[in-house]
Amino acid sequence: MKKIVILSTLLLFVAFGFAQNDKAKSDKKPAAAATNYTGAEIKFDKTTLDLGTVKLNQEVTDTYTFTNVGKKPLLLYNVVAACNCTKVEYSKSPVMPGQKGSIKVIFSATKPDDVGQRTKRVTVDSNAESDRVILTLKANVVLE
Repeated sequence: MKKIVILSTLLLFVAFGFAQNDKAKSDKKPAAAATNYTGAEIKFDKTTLDLGTVKLNQEVTDTYTFTNVGKKPLLLYNVVAACNCTKVEYSKSPVMPGQKGSIKVIFSATKPDDVGQRTKRVTVDSNAESDRVILTLKANVVLE
């Protein structure tokens, strides 16, 4: 009876070990799939914009430019600024392979607490292989 319990326990551990090994392999993308990717891909000209010195209550506009370097249409489906002081405007239309697109940012600091060096984030979600990109917006806010 002891031999059966020990043998059953040993078989259980071996089976459990193989199951863990198979799961680890399935979590990784196959090398062939990674090199043969044929979808959309977004590439920004620059991911940081420096607005320079901005007066309190002054509205400043700038643009992030990107290219679809993939092989399928690129769709931006969620572009969000991290604070209310920054608004974003972008086209909901697909950006075809090889074509350029843009995201317009409008920054306006309105509270006295905003005075000083500020760094804001804009999150871009798309159907690209790198589905989320974080853009940075910098400004030195001064009193009028």
